[in-house]
Amino acid sequence: MLVLLSFSAAGAQTQYVIPNASSSASQSAHENSSKAACPWLTQGSAATVLGGDISVTARVSDAGEGFCRFSRQQGSDFLEILVSRASLPRCPSGSTELKGIGNEAESCSHPGSRGESVEMVSSRVRDLYFSVMFTSRGLKSGMKSPDAHDDALEQIAEQVAGNLY
Repeated sequence: MLVLLSFSAAGAQTQYVIPNASSSASQSAHENSSKAACPWLTQGSAATVLGGDISVTARVSDAGEGFCRFSRQQGSDFLEILVSRASLPRCPSGSTELKGIGNEAESCSHPGSRGESVEMVSSRVRDLYFSVMFTSRGLKSGMKSPDAHDDALEQIAEQVAGNLY
């Protein structure tokens, strides 16, 4: 009974959806679904940035590659973190260079495919590439101003880079 109660409490604290894994040479054949959280950013930090209650979708391989997506429950904003040994999409040439966030860090903004606004920081730590993207679909974002967007995204990228070291 105590074991059942502890599993129920853990399930009530977080929402995780682990999509079916596709096999690739760089992933282990077994996805590590026993992890209780995104290894690169806490749920609390994401909730603070997004400005409300969030849900989490995560998939992380035993090799440390994968993604976490934090979605705001009351709104359409979300935050994504992608980590891979293969190069990820990067900011275009001429984007703002950032110091102290891994190697080759850049920041950029661009319109998304459905009229949303996407802000991104892309970088690399050792042999792992990562991208942190904040997407806002509505006019009212969880973050208050463009400067707040940039600062929050850079702070998250710093946390991700630190957790990759």
